[in-house]
Amino acid sequence: MKIKIALEWFINPDHLPFIVGLDKGLYKKNNIELEIIEPKGHYDGFKELAENNIQLATNEPLHLIEKYQKNICSVGNFFETNGGIIFTTKGYENLISGNEIKITSPVSNPVTDKIANDIIQRHLKKISKTNNKIKIIANDFYHIKHLKAGFDAAWLCFENFEGVESKLEGIDVKKLYLEDVQIPNFCALDIFASKTFVKDNKNLINDFKFLTQDSIKILSTNLDYSKSSYYSYTKTKATPLMDNIIKDTIHRFKNPFDNSKNKWKNLHQYVITQKISDISERQYADMFI
Repeated sequence: MKIKIALEWFINPDHLPFIVGLDKGLYKKNNIELEIIEPKGHYDGFKELAENNIQLATNEPLHLIEKYQKNICSVGNFFETNGGIIFTTKGYENLISGNEIKITSPVSNPVTDKIANDIIQRHLKKISKTNNKIKIIANDFYHIKHLKAGFDAAWLCFENFEGVESKLEGIDVKKLYLEDVQIPNFCALDIFASKTFVKDNKNLINDFKFLTQDSIKILSTNLDYSKSSYYSYTKTKATPLMDNIIKDTIHRFKNPFDNSKNKWKNLHQYVITQKISDISERQYADMFI
C-alpha cells in the first residue's frame, strides 16, 4: 500500500528513520510504499491529514494540542531534543540590563511568541530581574547567521542543530531551554495519522511503527551509515556541520516510541494554564492511538 508522510519542514537528520527505512528496503519488504513529502508550510501536514489526502505526518506535539484535531491522532513520539532560546553573550547582558531585545524566529505568532516570553519572564523572575522590551522578528531558520549579524537571541532553537552549530562556530551563548524554566519540553516529533485511515488499517499502522523502530535501531548504532544514507537521499555534499548534527541526532530517536498520551499530559496542562488551548480532557484523550 502507498503511504504518504508529510514532514513538518524541509527534510533534515530528524527524519533519518524514514530515510534509512527506505534505503534498507524495510518498508518495501512489508508491502509499504512510502512517499516522503516536504510541505510548503508548517501546518500543511495537519491540513492534509484532516482532509484524508495523506495517511501520516510528523510535527511537534504542541501543535496537536493547540486545538482539538477531530481527524488526527498521534501514533507515538519518535524523536526528542532540547531547545528554547539561545542568547549571544551581549544579548543576554542586554536582557538583564533591561535593554530592548531583538529575537529572531522562523515564525512569529500568538502561540510561539507567548511561550518565548514566558521562558524569558520565568528566567528573569528567578534572578530577580525585569525586562518587558522583547521584540520577536520573523526570519528564516538560519539562527546562527542572524546571531552573528547582531540579533540578541534566537527562538525555536534545538540542541542538535543550533547547539551543535554554535559550538562549531565558537560562539559564546547563553541557553534558556524549556526545562531550565520548568516548561514541559515540546522540542520533539510525533508521528500523526488520519483517524479515518487508522480505523481500517490498524495493523498497517503498527507495522509502520515497528519498521520505523527497526530503522532507528540500525541508524543509532552506525554513524557512518547514517551519514552516507542521509547524503545519498538528500543529494547533498558532506560538511563538518551536518556531520556533527547527524552525530548528535542519531542518539535522540526513541526505540520503542514513547507513549504520547502519557508523555504530553503535562504539556496539555501547560497550554491550558497559559490559555493557549481549551482542549478538554476528553478531547485530549481522543487524539492518541
